[in-house]
Amino acid sequence: MKIIIGLGNPGPRYVFTKHNVGFLVIDRYYELNKNKFKRIEKRTFEGYYNDDLMLIKPLTYMNLSGKVFYELKKYYVNTKDIIVIYDDVALNLGKIRIRPNGSAGGHNGLKSIISVLQSTEFPRIRVGIGPKPEYMDLADFVLSEFSNEEYYKINKVIDKIIPAINLIIDGKITDAMNKFNNKDLTGDEV
Repeated sequence: MKIIIGLGNPGPRYVFTKHNVGFLVIDRYYELNKNKFKRIEKRTFEGYYNDDLMLIKPLTYMNLSGKVFYELKKYYVNTKDIIVIYDDVALNLGKIRIRPNGSAGGHNGLKSIISVLQSTEFPRIRVGIGPKPEYMDLADFVLSEFSNEEYYKINKVIDKIIPAINLIIDGKITDAMNKFNNKDLTGDEV
């Protein structure tokens, strides 16, 4: 079984914040495929599942995202069956970066996952939310809501992330990287 985990914070206060872009991707994937999934709720996560795929939103708050894997361990065999989607301030809004593995790069949610899995060998999709204004604290920035213009752009990006996820699920991560990395995804091309 493949597990797609979108990182974010639970609760209405965080729904449209930049830090919750992983949750937004999970919600969109589900909306486009809802007739194929059943709902699942556990102590540390909520989401949707079918025989082949789980769409997961942790309920542990960002910095403890890895805790979901204590409950998820019976659903996957290999960490390469996990796809993590999360925000990245180092990437401009409109860009994503897909990688088959790598470090946490300073992202606390990813650090937590790596710590619990004891592995960096899982695909990830970094979703650009930057740049952070110099005058703004990092925590304030990631926990701020998207402006109307930013929300319009991030929705265009999320629409492009869905086919990228499908390529990764199909074992075509290199194709996904070639097609989507380092491109401005706020337009109609790609």
